[in-house]
Amino acid sequence: MADTQNKAPEYLLTFIVLVFSLILFAAGCNAPVIMGKDAFPGKISELPVPDKEMTWLKGGEQSRITAIIKREAMKMEGLSRRQRLYQAKEYIRKTFSYDNWYNATAFQKTADELFQSQVLGGCSDFALVELVFYRALNIPARMVVTANVDWLLEYRRSPLSMTEGHCFIEVYLEDRWHLVDPTFNWLFSEYRPDSPYYPHGEYFCSRGRDFWEMGISSIHDFNRALRELAGKYQGQYIMPSYPKAPL
Repeated sequence: MADTQNKAPEYLLTFIVLVFSLILFAAGCNAPVIMGKDAFPGKISELPVPDKEMTWLKGGEQSRITAIIKREAMKMEGLSRRQRLYQAKEYIRKTFSYDNWYNATAFQKTADELFQSQVLGGCSDFALVELVFYRALNIPARMVVTANVDWLLEYRRSPLSMTEGHCFIEVYLEDRWHLVDPTFNWLFSEYRPDSPYYPHGEYFCSRGRDFWEMGISSIHDFNRALRELAGKYQGQYIMPSYPKAPL
């Protein structure tokens, strides 16, 4: 009887530890999943792409998905759109090289030509390659061209100042649009496509399937589009506070 009484506290302690462990396990199962390029759960909850967004899987003349792009896309094994996006970004980082001499031919090449050469110039080349690769991986994507706010203000004082802008990509993940900066390698969530304000001090200029669809097939066209915007710009800018994750 004495031995049984002495062991009772031990049984009680074991029971308490077991209950506490079960509580922690349950809490862990319900904890939000951290989504990053190194955290790929086997199953990610995402909704089917709405019909109205499916149109952004189609490319234009400049962003046509050719045989070489399809072949490389088939190597990606992500289960969700987000996983495939991270894998595509990693592929481009490892496969393509950068040469600033290619800046002189910005907006002129097709995605197929860039995949053939595997050499990229400025942000326009990075954006075009990623845009088309995402679509090949069944991720709706569209191009956004912006103008730098500091330049827009400078243009009022000096119309001869060199234009400054940027290229972003909108991608449809889970159940909404997200924003990708292909040059600085950021993925922005809680993104508002209807807002004209973009990260890095940028202001909305135009949106489309690719540059050529937006009427931009050369640096001259790009400069013209930004200068037309500068003539209408009212001087307001609100820095968006979108949560961001590295790509």
